Amino acid sequence: MRVEIFILLAGLASTVWAKLVVLQRAQELGGLGKWAQVSLPDILFFASVLLVIRVACLLKPHCFVARCSLVLSSLILVWSALNICWLLESGVQLQPGVLMLAVQNPVDFWPLVQSRVATHKVWFALSLVVLIMVVVGFVWLMLRPGKVVANRVHHVRWAVGTAFAIVVLSLIRGAAAAGTNLGLTGEAMSFSSHCYALAWTVGQANGSSGVAAGTRNIPCIGERQVVLPQSSADELPNVVLVLLESIPHSATSLGSVGLETTPNLAQLAREGVEFRLTRVPVSHTTKALWAVLTGSSPIIEGDYCEAIVADEGYESLASLLGRAGYRSAFFEMSKGSFECAPGLFHNLGFDWAWFRENLEDPSAYTGILTGDDCCLIDPACDWAAEETRPFLLAMITTIAHEPYTVPDWYGKPEQDFKDRYYQTVRFTDYFLGQLCQGLQKRGLDDNTILCVIGDHGLSLREETRSNRWHPFEEMIHVPWVLRWPGHVQAGGVVEDASSQMDVTPTLLKLIGFDISDAGFEGVDALSPSGEHRRCFFSSWYSNSPRGFVQDNRKVIYWPYVDKVFEYDLSVDPDEKHPVPILSEEKESIKQCVLAWQERSRIEIDPKRFTGVLLFSHWQTFCTGRSGWAYYVP
Repeated sequence: MRVEIFILLAGLASTVWAKLVVLQRAQELGGLGKWAQVSLPDILFFASVLLVIRVACLLKPHCFVARCSLVLSSLILVWSALNICWLLESGVQLQPGVLMLAVQNPVDFWPLVQSRVATHKVWFALSLVVLIMVVVGFVWLMLRPGKVVANRVHHVRWAVGTAFAIVVLSLIRGAAAAGTNLGLTGEAMSFSSHCYALAWTVGQANGSSGVAAGTRNIPCIGERQVVLPQSSADELPNVVLVLLESIPHSATSLGSVGLETTPNLAQLAREGVEFRLTRVPVSHTTKALWAVLTGSSPIIEGDYCEAIVADEGYESLASLLGRAGYRSAFFEMSKGSFECAPGLFHNLGFDWAWFRENLEDPSAYTGILTGDDCCLIDPACDWAAEETRPFLLAMITTIAHEPYTVPDWYGKPEQDFKDRYYQTVRFTDYFLGQLCQGLQKRGLDDNTILCVIGDHGLSLREETRSNRWHPFEEMIHVPWVLRWPGHVQAGGVVEDASSQMDVTPTLLKLIGFDISDAGFEGVDALSPSGEHRRCFFSSWYSNSPRGFVQDNRKVIYWPYVDKVFEYDLSVDPDEKHPVPILSEEKESIKQCVLAWQERSRIEIDPKRFTGVLLFSHWQTFCTGRSGWAYYVP
């Protein structure tokens, strides 16, 4: 059984190494107690697998057991390799919810893989060579498995010794836990990803998700109870809504003193009102679009069922403004085929949706999902100027998404990662300035509400590698500015907590709608209640870290370790020192957060849709909770 032992040791050693690398990046290596807390869960798991193999050999010393042991150890090694890649890239361990995204929607997940491959070509080539060698070796060993030692006493000694080691290591782990402050990164490392994956698989097989099943009713178009404004159509303001891709509040001139990244955004704030404490429910673009445009919580699931073409659309800002005579359109330079985006805007009642495929100019592309956002301005402003009816023009930028590359005409891309990212932030702000000029040139700015808000943030911490798996403040705290000259007091500041879900009710109330019976989860942020509002948040995949912020208190529930932590943001703004919450309060918070997630669920009609052509150019196909869109020139 030496081959299986070697495979397991390779998986264990590489897993522990990757964890220590991440801790070193975060400068949280600590002493032996922390090392033990981080590594012992994996050592115990691998020792338990070895014990299972020894017991199997004891009961049936046969080639069949040798083959089964080889398959088991190889599967564990594969998970180790995936976990290591995810650890080094994101700073957290792999869990099945992430992997299910790739399995269920490989076409949409592939662009994210491509960008990593392009960044690490040498490592990818070496990994491919190693993978081929491993596959060849696996096939050879399956055809010619090693003989199992027939001496049962040999296996009994190994099994007893392994069991004794497991008991001793468990005691050491318990002793190491006493008085050891792991820190946030350490806590995320202090469990076995293999063991968690196994428990998740068993739970799925038993039909147990850990949370009681439930759904909510989302109002369809025409079902929200609102009273239309008294003004005539020609007196109603236009609405331009811009979402900023991957720009946290802290990366703007509004969030950091002396950071001159967004002078145009700062100017808009001086001309209008700034909401300083705006947070996102889910750090994902499709989820952000849902929250902003519907005034309700996005679905906390690792899919995009919001975009699956529905028989009846969902009530949104577009459909509600449509009742008052507005026309609506959405523009972006990302791919419309990604996450079936045309289906989302069809469901939300938009009259038109335009994506980078509509531009039919590959020279404007800067990455797999990004493009020169300035190419949006003329098509969007021309659409807005086509008619005299008031309009809702919604847009989202893309350039601050990876690979963080600006167009050639703007400048040479920076080499350092942080400098390159901030260059895209400055480009995004330049886009805002150009958009304002485009509207002004067409005479569309006289009676126009301009609303600018971040879709989610981005972390530049070394340990997170810019990913969204840690719900740090820079991931969930975004800028929000609203300008309507003559109607919103210039230089206004709202210090009360606000949410992306507040955008739709705030805009409707500002325009003159009576939304008192509309039933939004969001509120009119221009009329803060002064209450200690609790803003919930989650990462975008199922079973991810989630929690809430209330005043300066931030609480996070980590399902992996089944622990709840809190921060006092007034004294620990960098979130370096999580304080565990124990006993009854922990269970109360955990159930509260899980209940919030559960309330977000929806069920959709799983029937198949074929031959649905949307917005003149988008052929969509949907089944279950997945959908695809293809551009038809």
